[in-house]
Amino acid sequence: MRQPLVATRDATQLIARMVPRGGQTLILLEEQHRWIPAEPLRSLGLTRRESEVLAWVAGGKTSADITILGTSRRAVEKHLEHIYPKLGVETRTAAAARALAHLASPTRYG
Repeated sequence: MRQPLVATRDATQLIARMVPRGGQTLILLEEQHRWIPAEPLRSLGLTRRESEVLAWVAGGKTSADITILGTSRRAVEKHLEHIYPKLGVETRTAAAARALAHLASPTRYG
């Protein structure tokens, strides 16, 4: 069986699979959304709101997108300013990478 073709953008993946059916081959498209949980990020020393902002950043969202939390873009940027030193990083990309690495770490449960 062939491996699926996966295209990733932000927190969404489009997966294309070839599926034999009778004498034909069908292409099955599946869209998956990756959800980044905020609560486990609190163990990095973040407040509840900071962990929510970081989860959205790790999911590929812009500061303008994150205003869905009910805060202004400026408030989101202020939260990020507080997050960076707590994580020992200087950019939102580094903060997102740190968050994803933390979530993937099996030791965070121990």
